[in-house]
Amino acid sequence: MNYKHIEFKKKYKNLLKSGKKKCTVRKRCYVKEGDEVFVHCGGKIIGKAKILKVEEKKLSELDEDVAKAEGFSTKEELLNEIKKLYGNLDKVYVIRFEFEPFKKPVSPEEMYYGSENLKDIAERALRELKLSDEERKILEMFVECGSVKKTALKLGGIWERKRVRELLRKCYKQLT
Repeated sequence: MNYKHIEFKKKYKNLLKSGKKKCTVRKRCYVKEGDEVFVHCGGKIIGKAKILKVEEKKLSELDEDVAKAEGFSTKEELLNEIKKLYGNLDKVYVIRFEFEPFKKPVSPEEMYYGSENLKDIAERALRELKLSDEERKILEMFVECGSVKKTALKLGGIWERKRVRELLRKCYKQLT
């Protein structure tokens, strides 16, 4: 199964594991009802979640129920966090999920690339694989900055992580 990913700040780890955090409010949405996603928190994959419901809502439509499911005490706390993260928005996506923690967190690299170092994969791919100009540019950027996140930001935004990860996985498969 090809899993999608959803990332949380480290501060939400205990809320996720305790089951108090049952939803997330996002500026963008790449998941749909029924999707199974890996849950990243603090640089590790700490479990997986099944997406139960996705709703597009106006910020003004968020209520205490959403705030509690998000792990906040009040709607005001939730709205303050959204504003801090995203600035002023008109609409958001409320993503409700069922979280299943792993017994032991897993590094994304270990899950997808075995024990191989990502930088080594990128360097080998640049030397050994036939790549498009775009793929070459992304891998060179990755080798230079050494991070999926930093590469994504250079490509235009944090949401570009998926493209970087997919290219590294593709190269890893071709090299092994």
